[in-house]
Amino acid sequence: MTDTAASERLLARLVAAKWDDEEAEELNYLSRGRLANEFFRRKAAWANALGVTDRWPFSDIAVAFDPAVATDSVWLERLESAIGRELQPLVRKVVTDIFRWVSLGDRPKERFPELDDPYEPMVQVFERGGEFWEGQGGIELPIGPLLYLDIADRLAQPPFAIDAATLAELDERDRTRLEAARARLAAQRSQRLGSPDKTAG
Repeated sequence: MTDTAASERLLARLVAAKWDDEEAEELNYLSRGRLANEFFRRKAAWANALGVTDRWPFSDIAVAFDPAVATDSVWLERLESAIGRELQPLVRKVVTDIFRWVSLGDRPKERFPELDDPYEPMVQVFERGGEFWEGQGGIELPIGPLLYLDIADRLAQPPFAIDAATLAELDERDRTRLEAARARLAAQRSQRLGSPDKTAG
């Protein structure tokens, strides 16, 4: 049975995401890196539980959970229509995977209650600054390249907290650090410009 209500809720979140917001990318680039890392950890945990580690990092965990799960392209079509453009190819694949997963409803959580929602971190990556780009052996974010890593490394990775307060604090600390660095550079520049040329005269 397909959970259409869950797909509608997901669509609403993705339509509201900051797909083409450069300011959001700049303000949230550290938290988006943490979210992407947590996405890969969770995806690895589900791939391991479902026995599809050989397909890492492209394991289709929804199909592994239920080979009969439907792939309804209408959700991606509605999303791209709402944002007014086509998404990057790898992002389109990930978004399709997410819609396929949420269509399973509560069944995955009922079977594996100890595992976290595999796609929630990636939904938040989109919400906090839009797309990522396909890189060499990983994905590219404004913070830099993020490697897929070996699945054993991702399984050994400790979980990251991704609640709103933790992510906001992470980005605020980074903004404070950047502002302090910029202030120091400006002061140094001002001092150099204001200093008399000792070689003159």
